[in-house]
Amino acid sequence: MGHILRATTLVQLPPELLYLTLSSLDAYDLVRVRRTCKALKAMIDNSEMLQYVIDLSYFQMIPMGTSEIDMPPVIRRKRLRQHDAAWQRIEYKQKCTLPSTMLGPIFEFSGGIYGSAGEDYIHFTRLPSATDSNDLHCWSHPVDATTSVDFTFCAAQDLLVVVAYSPDPRTHAYDIHLRSLTTNDVHTDAAQPILKALDKDIIDREIIQPTGHVNVQIMGNYISMLLWNIVVNEGMVGDYMQMWDWKSKNGYQFVLWFHNGINDCSFIAEDKFLVLDSRGTMEIYYVGDKSKPPQCTAKLSLPSLMSHVAYTEAFTGENIIPGSMLPYSRKSYQPTCSFHPSTNDQLIAIHVSITGTMYTNTMDFHRYSFFILRSAISELESLFAKTHGQPTFNGPKLLWSTWGPQHTTWFRVQRNEDWQSSLYGFRVVEPINDPPEVSREPRRLRIRDFNPHIARNYHAQDKSDWRGRLVEGELTSTISCPFTEPLGSALPYREIVSEELFDVDDTLMDESRILLLKKDEFEELLKIDVLVF
Repeated sequence: MGHILRATTLVQLPPELLYLTLSSLDAYDLVRVRRTCKALKAMIDNSEMLQYVIDLSYFQMIPMGTSEIDMPPVIRRKRLRQHDAAWQRIEYKQKCTLPSTMLGPIFEFSGGIYGSAGEDYIHFTRLPSATDSNDLHCWSHPVDATTSVDFTFCAAQDLLVVVAYSPDPRTHAYDIHLRSLTTNDVHTDAAQPILKALDKDIIDREIIQPTGHVNVQIMGNYISMLLWNIVVNEGMVGDYMQMWDWKSKNGYQFVLWFHNGINDCSFIAEDKFLVLDSRGTMEIYYVGDKSKPPQCTAKLSLPSLMSHVAYTEAFTGENIIPGSMLPYSRKSYQPTCSFHPSTNDQLIAIHVSITGTMYTNTMDFHRYSFFILRSAISELESLFAKTHGQPTFNGPKLLWSTWGPQHTTWFRVQRNEDWQSSLYGFRVVEPINDPPEVSREPRRLRIRDFNPHIARNYHAQDKSDWRGRLVEGELTSTISCPFTEPLGSALPYREIVSEELFDVDDTLMDESRILLLKKDEFEELLKIDVLVF
């Protein structure tokens, strides 16, 4: 007589094998499995490691540093929740002031390092984290102040990029030097030590006047440079974007010429960037096939306006590019904060200004900031393709009414308020005036957290020691001047305003710090304080 094989269900597996199986799941699958039966729910609820995986996804964070791996999961969960609680209460652990050498007019803040261009030097400071002492690690690299134009860096890749005027402007406009952030030597991964921007052999034009504003960005293997108001030999004035794979020995690069000009260009992923113009259009570009320039994948319209007014500016905020937020891997330079925002999604900030004559026939000026999730932008690419196919030069755009109200939240910026909020991950911080009048007196800080998981579960949490409020997302039919269609208010967020007053005019932030920038009446930096969470 043959043996009868009986099926073994998942919950009948030995506990060790069941745990091993569940450990291979991500947070979303763990939550789904948890709902299937009481036995699996108990297994997941009683495992600190599996709960830690779920917590990381809930707070949209990733662990960093070897110290995290050595800690028991129960301690990791506690530190993760303490990290979030400190932000939701604005309870910083320490405060320090940057040295006066860091008060130059050109500055960058990324990967826990603040850089400032001074006279003949670029100065850098590695900022402390909550588990560090208050000591600052500082170093400097010499530069030629007469030719230097801009700089940026990526701490995760130990890469410093310095932009300088070309010694021979007849051949190209700028030199882009690729150096080590820590040693100032030529970067060991660079295919060539200097990149040439607007090489006349590449753009097929001779540059007459390369004196416009420039902006350089690092996105993984790519370096991009946006150049405004470039005058070429035909007398044409245009805006250019040039991009290189700085590690490629094949010399991969391309140049985009924007005939009608653009306001801003910003990477939102390693293979994707946004282009904004002053006519109320946002374009999405994809960097895929390296045999040809990036392809426009979607064109989106901003809200339509009343007659006699027009968009005059549109630019992205200081969005932290995924990957560039991570600290430098060398132990002596690595901030010891254990958690950083996940690169799966993030908040994108876009700022617009509107100018024109209104009912009184006098010039009126409006400023707005709106926010959208990066994941929503990917959805809009698919929606555009289904609706219009491939974008064309003067082709149709995705109308605001079909995408904007349900994916964005807008804020009106008062005349006396700072236009740009500081943004990192899903959090936004800004100084506010209370009462709302122009003043250089100490100000409160406001933090908004757009993490959708927190907003979605806000009412189910214990809020006995919380401060602040939840603003629910909603679709609205209200139309506000100077627009002719409703704006967006769909994204929910948690908001808190500090009780403490700070001597601040502008802010910067990352995963564990807020930088408080104090300026004089001429917008020159006077002081930078650092709050460490």
